Parts: sequence; structure tokens; C-alpha cells
Amino acid sequence: MATWLSVHPDTSGAHRVVRADGRPVLASASPELEREGIPLLRGRVSSERILDVFEPVGLLSALREEQRMLSDRVVEQDMGPQFERIAGVDAGYDGDAMYVVATCVDRKDLNPIDIAAVRHHAEFPYVPTYLAYREFPGIEAAVRRLNRRPEVLLVDGHGRLHPALFGIACYVGLRLDIPTIGVAKHPLVGRVTKRGHSPSGVTAIEFRGQVRGYAWIPPGRERPNFVSVGHRISLDRALEVVRASTLRGYPEPLKIADRIGREMKRNKRNEKREKGATR
Repeated sequence: MATWLSVHPDTSGAHRVVRADGRPVLASASPELEREGIPLLRGRVSSERILDVFEPVGLLSALREEQRMLSDRVVEQDMGPQFERIAGVDAGYDGDAMYVVATCVDRKDLNPIDIAAVRHHAEFPYVPTYLAYREFPGIEAAVRRLNRRPEVLLVDGHGRLHPALFGIACYVGLRLDIPTIGVAKHPLVGRVTKRGHSPSGVTAIEFRGQVRGYAWIPPGRERPNFVSVGHRISLDRALEVVRASTLRGYPEPLKIADRIGREMKRNKRNEKREKGATR
């Protein structure tokens, strides 16, 4: 969020956004806060004045409007031949430290052929349905470190199955201009429908009068994964890619990325413990 506000300092309510320690994100915020009767002690807002839950503010309204505007640019058509290299990207957290891993597998055997990982500081807080603003900087860094540009990228999150029809998979696809697919473990919007013809073994999810995604229960999982278009791919092709890259539970590129991210976080914690023990 700090990075975004530095570019959009005139956003309504921006002066009220503070970091976890109470420091205002904008350097110019202190006089405005004091005029509103919010005193600062040593440049920080008291923890008693910090909300645990976001109320509707100008910043989120502006971001939602941006999502709706960008959603019109999403392409829901296949843009190339069959994908032979399937990539996935996943972000894990340890506080505000974000461990982002991008992996690429060969479609024939699903063995990893390319891996890139980054540790990134999350500037934007976790706010449901605004995940892209928190994770994209780290995702972009990891994907660009791959030896070859992904032919298709699975994103751990939703695409079109989003209140603004513009989830994180859409944002990543549009910003990086690559085919993307949203794959999520939990639903966000929509309802089951029997309208139209659905591929065998899946349930169609309708939102705003159209089928926007599929719910598919893969081998080794009792609950469905939710598949939706991110960018530059059709929904049926997206499902085909997810099925082709899944052995059990979740697509292999995302499973591998998640496992490596967990190892990075564990290694970092062990490193901190060892340093503390030697002091």
C-alpha cells in the first residue's frame, strides 16, 4: 500500500493509512491527522486509534474502480498453441516477509524444469479481494527470474471469480501480458449452475449471469478447486491445463512452489534462531 499511495497521494483518506507501528504512510499526513484531532506521539498514531477491520474508505473505492476498469481488458480467448511448459506461482508469508516462488514443469511428466524464488517485503496489507496489490510486486520479481518466459501461468488465487471480475490471476496476466489461470481452494463469489454444457466431472459456477469458473474435485482431495480465467485463455482451456498439471490435490507447479516457499521460510527462521543462540 505504501508504494501505491506514494504514486496516488491525493487519494481520499490516504492520510489516515498508517503502518503497523503507527507511522503514517504519507510524510504529509501528520498535520492533517492533528487537524482531525488524532495526536501523534513521536510521529506515531496511538495503537488505540488503529482499526483492526477496514471500513469503506476512498483508497479501497479507488482500487475497486481500477479493478472494474481493467477487467474490461481481460481476454477470455486462447492466444496460442497447446502449452508444453506450465508454470505456477505461489506466495507465502512470515509476517510482512513474503516468500514468492515461480516454478515451471514439463507437461509430459510434470517434472520441474525451471524454478525462481524471491523474498519480498509486503507493502500492502492483506485485504480480501485486493490481494493483487499485496502480492504482484513479488510475483513479478519471481516470474521475471525464470530462465524462460512462461507459456501459461497458474496463480494461487481467483481470476474472473471475483467481485470486480478481476482477481489476482487477471491482474498478473494483464500486467505481465501472459496467459494466466486462477486456481483457488475456496470460493469467493458465484453459485452453482446447470446452465449450458459443462465438461465431464466439473460443476459450473455462475456469476453475474455468466459461467465464470469451474469447480473440480481432483484426485486426493475431497473439496473442489475453483478454476477461472485470468487472461488470454478460455475457461475450457484453463480447466484442461489445470487437469493436465494435477496429479493429486493441487496442480504440480503450485504444489512445488508452495513447498519451496515453506522451506525458505523455515530456513530463515532457523537462521534467526542460530544467530540468536550465538549472541
